[in-house]
This record gives sequence, C-alpha cells and structure tokens, in this order.
Amino acid sequence: MSYSFKAMNTTFNVYQLETPFSKKVESWCYLVEETLSRFLSTSELSQLNSLNGRLFLPSKMLYEAVKAAYYYYNETNGIFNPFLYHPIQTLGYDQSFEHLPTDQLPQKVAAFDAVNPIMIHKGMRSIQLASNVGLDLGGIAKGWSIQQMANQLKKKGTSLGAIDGGGDIVTWGPASKHWSISLSHPFDASKNLTTIKVKSNSGIATSSVGKRSWKVNGHTHHHIIDGRNSKPSSSELLQVTVVSEDLTVSEVYAKCILILGWDAGLKLAKRHHPSLEVIAVTKEGNVLIEKHVKGQVYHYGYSPRAI
Repeated sequence: MSYSFKAMNTTFNVYQLETPFSKKVESWCYLVEETLSRFLSTSELSQLNSLNGRLFLPSKMLYEAVKAAYYYYNETNGIFNPFLYHPIQTLGYDQSFEHLPTDQLPQKVAAFDAVNPIMIHKGMRSIQLASNVGLDLGGIAKGWSIQQMANQLKKKGTSLGAIDGGGDIVTWGPASKHWSISLSHPFDASKNLTTIKVKSNSGIATSSVGKRSWKVNGHTHHHIIDGRNSKPSSSELLQVTVVSEDLTVSEVYAKCILILGWDAGLKLAKRHHPSLEVIAVTKEGNVLIEKHVKGQVYHYGYSPRAI
C-alpha cells in the first residue's frame, strides 16, 4: 500500500497507511512548504526574513521549526547553521533549484559572523533575528516536518508506516518489523549504492554535494554550506547517510559529517548521539561504514574501508 505526491520540490512516498492518513501527510507537507520555504515570497519564513531585526509573532509551526533549528545550531557549535540565508543567496542559490541559470557571475561572500543571530522569547512565543541575519530552514525543515507528522500519526494509533520525502525517511512499527531501505548511488543515478535493513522507529537521511549544484563563472557550487566560511563544503566526502531514531537528528548530522569530513564529523555526531550509524562515500569512491549498519554494500569498483 503506497501513496505518492509532489511537495517541497521532491517526490514523497507514503507506505502502509490508509488513504485518509496518506492525504493528511500530503496536506501537512503542502502547509510546511507554504510556511517554511525561503523561495516563496508569501511564506511566513519570508515575512520573518524581511523584518530586518524586528520582533515577529510566528505560527506554531514556524516557532517550533526555528526552535529545533536553533537547538541543533548550538548542539553542533554552529556547524549546522540555519542562518546562512544571505550567504547562500549571494552564492547564487536564490530561487528553487530547477529555475537556477546554468551560469552566473561570481560574488564575494562574507563569512558568517553573527554572535547572537536570534532571540527566541519563550514567554511571548516570538522570534527576533539580528538585523544582518536571515533564516534558511532548507537544511532541517523537510526532515523535521516528516518526523513531526510521523509522531502525530503514531499518537492517532497508526501502528505501522513509513514516509519517504526524497530520501529523508522515517519508519515506525512493532519492534519485530524491519524495513529495507535503498541508498542512492552517488556516481550512477540508475543504480543503488546499497540496501540496508533498519529497525522500526528509525530516521534515515542522506546528504550529498552532488545532487544540487550550479555554476558561477564556470566554477561549480553546491548547497551544503560550511558556516565557518560561508562557502560550499570541501571535505573529502561526497555523500553521507545517517540512521538514527529521529529523522531530524539524521538530517542534521548527515550535513555536519559531510561538512567536517569523516573523522571530525563522526566525533561530533557520536558525542551527542552515540547510537547513530553512518554510511559515507568519499569523492575518490571509497565507502566508509560506521559499524552496526545492517546490510550489504554493493561496490562499483571502489575499495571499502570498515570503521
């Protein structure tokens, strides 16, 4: 039993849910896009970004999404950085990816230097960005919103299900249930890198520097931005998949590991979430595996190294 729809510039697939619940997921994802997209001038996030430091009273969705993003910004010491709206705009990613021109003029990007980028007033349930800061929730909104919907469905009594939002996947069900998840091949879109088995109540996220890229004056840029210098990340990693018990955690740390590289990224991730699991592919084609992942990695000429 499956149900598909398009939202957030990707294809969603819902599994093992009755049609009314699948349609609830679809409606939720449309609302998330209308509220949290930086590409829609009418979105609530765009309204917040236009205020130039003035106080904003957000909806519950925006407030909770911003709180989550700020939490992981602090937990990762700024490696996960949702405050890179202005740098990524300057780099040329200023509209939905499919509308980007094939080549653009280069722009100088200033490093992110906001000491206190945001004030979240819990009593008033309000948000206030620093005057020189803009929010881009693209690095967390999809995974966070899918996890929130899964949590709601479980509370309503749906005992088994999965939601796949373009590779950001949440699964739930009885402890005896395992799901087979295919991971995309970073060098060949027609093939899978591997199929892994994950337990129910898992969140799986994959982050890649190869999927969304554009050219500026002949040089390729991608959308994974290193908050330390406001430039596209340049680690040895091409693709990272993280499996944990929460999709938001998986999404955040897939990006952090991709930015920091295997050793430093894994050290940061394990400090806060010691049970998460990782499969990564380097730019040279080596497959790196953090142990406990169940599944067979099918290699296409690369040399794997088990960690």
